[in-house]
Amino acid sequence: MTPAIDRDRLDDRLIHRHAERASYARFATEAHNKARTIVTQLAPSVPEPLISAVICTYNRAPLLRQALGALCAQTIGLDRFEVIVVDDGSTDDTREVAERFSGVLHLRYAYQANSGLASGKNHGLFLSRAPIVAFLDDDDVLDPHCLEEHHKTHERFAQPSYAVLGYTGLAEEPARSPLMRYVTDVGCQLFSYPHIKHESILDFSYFWGGRSSCKRGFLLEYGVFNPVFRFGAEDIELGFRLEKVGLRVVYNAAAISSMVRSLSFEDFCRRCRLQGQSNWAFSQLHPDPSVQAWAQIDHAELEWAQIAPRFDDLMKAAGNLDRFAQARARMDLHIDPITTELLHQFYAAAFRANRIQGTIERKLGTLAAQPTALRETPSKDAHGRRSASPILSITHCASLDEYRAFASTADHSDTKPSALEAGIIDSGKATEIEGFCHVCDKTVRFKVDFAHAYLLDGKLTPNWRETVTCPGCGLNNRMRGAINVFEQECRPGPQADIYITEQATGFHALLRKRYPRVIGSEFLGSDRRSGSVDDRGIRNEDVTRLSFADASFDYVLSFDVLEHVPDYRAALAEFHRVLRSGGRLLLSVPFRPNAPETLIRARILEDGSIEHLTEPEYHGDPLRPDGCLAFYHFGWDLIDAIRGAGFSNPSSAFFGSFELGHLGSAQMLFMGRKEEEPFIAAARR
Repeated sequence: MTPAIDRDRLDDRLIHRHAERASYARFATEAHNKARTIVTQLAPSVPEPLISAVICTYNRAPLLRQALGALCAQTIGLDRFEVIVVDDGSTDDTREVAERFSGVLHLRYAYQANSGLASGKNHGLFLSRAPIVAFLDDDDVLDPHCLEEHHKTHERFAQPSYAVLGYTGLAEEPARSPLMRYVTDVGCQLFSYPHIKHESILDFSYFWGGRSSCKRGFLLEYGVFNPVFRFGAEDIELGFRLEKVGLRVVYNAAAISSMVRSLSFEDFCRRCRLQGQSNWAFSQLHPDPSVQAWAQIDHAELEWAQIAPRFDDLMKAAGNLDRFAQARARMDLHIDPITTELLHQFYAAAFRANRIQGTIERKLGTLAAQPTALRETPSKDAHGRRSASPILSITHCASLDEYRAFASTADHSDTKPSALEAGIIDSGKATEIEGFCHVCDKTVRFKVDFAHAYLLDGKLTPNWRETVTCPGCGLNNRMRGAINVFEQECRPGPQADIYITEQATGFHALLRKRYPRVIGSEFLGSDRRSGSVDDRGIRNEDVTRLSFADASFDYVLSFDVLEHVPDYRAALAEFHRVLRSGGRLLLSVPFRPNAPETLIRARILEDGSIEHLTEPEYHGDPLRPDGCLAFYHFGWDLIDAIRGAGFSNPSSAFFGSFELGHLGSAQMLFMGRKEEEPFIAAARR
């Protein structure tokens, strides 16, 4: 065994070089002060390693044993990589486990006083010698080809700024757990692989620790992990800084590892709480909108005020459901779909609640334990501005029966207007109401008019979908709701690829300002080539025969368009085709909430003529002064049509909020998700 190496002499130059380049003097000094690491070389070093595998660990000796065992079988060759185990202050036999593998692996062991994950990763980076550094988790077992796949991808993407993300699935035992399947495949709180495709080029939010590799020189040149983050967000925060100098993440689904550790419900709640704390720190370091969108802390105080009074009951109910589900899983007993859906809803609520609790703890300290104080926090600041946008109330229904159960409650009756709505109806004239515009992110006075009003119970009633207009962004109730539901339910990243079936509208222009990779189109006629652009810059697309390649988009948005498409089922099939694995569809249509079947208003005959089955109805169109004919008013069979196009778990999302200016009953959008692709499902198995 070679003598111990004093780490202080090893990394002084690297740390201070980084501090000078990235202006992180405070963070670099903290990293150095915490380092004081003694490094022991347990096996002869590799002459010229291709990859350095860095594993940070703390009191997980049995798991580390499995992780190191898998490294012994790597097809890249034992003489082509080195292993660096960073022990973050363990009190178990972690060192002894590392020593046992010194006869097989080229392994170095570094011990440091407990300082957290970011500090440990930095120490592994500073000790590494290979041009590629792979950061691995101590509870993951690598497939024999994993390191070889990482290396092959780096050879293909040789530019210094390219990192590689591998695929992590669940080992046999964790895969039996309903909770583990939920957090990896459904809620995606742990991994989000259903949303990405093999060889995708991804942004900073996919720089996931424990399954990513990158060029060592790029990190040393431009940035290392910030030791402020002891757990959670240390990888994404570094990825965000590196993206400023060109970082891109390539996903290789063949670089496979398996998580061998099962988390309990309590474990995952604690994890979410710590993640909330880290997210708050991340959001305060970087005011950039993309960081704020990722951290999801904009409405934390309001959310906690709503959650706190029922937090204990929520945790108890979710815990009981989890125990029931886990018991049935251990006995290989089936869990029926209704119970599964209920379990998933409680998981989502419990994990979100703990994440918000962690955020509030980091932001307000002991206030997290004092919900009354939070409930009394003023909703406006000294200048009369609201401190946070209210949360939109959304209820999902997948059938007429579910809707009727939802609508039977007094708050959501589709026949009884609220006091606010009744007052406007009784006045019979245009008015203004104060509320908060999610799009403008400020308090406004929404304008309510009777331009599209209709008689209901003998009273002239505003068409709530098409009014309640914001004077700032110019969007009405329906349009503002579309953006609000999209952002609250889908949480798109700033670089999301989005296709929307309109272009010559203010809505498209506004959406593109928020998401620069939006592509819009209009139907300019069947005599024009699909995908062509006219002299105004308008793209022509027939939604039943889109020109886009398969799997081109993360989201497809279509608002009040399908009713004008005679073969709307073909359009749904095309939306499914152009979406990526895990992609989402969000659409609105004229909808009859109490009708099981779609009303066919007109149809095209074999000779090309139009047969009107009801009084012709034309809707406004920015490119057609005479408007566009509506062929349908949809009923609940649209859910079946969306499912028939290949979408999983389609539903209608009913939303409403007086504060956000979403008045009127049955304000809703339809949603569906594209299932993961077969090669990802095969990799999971």
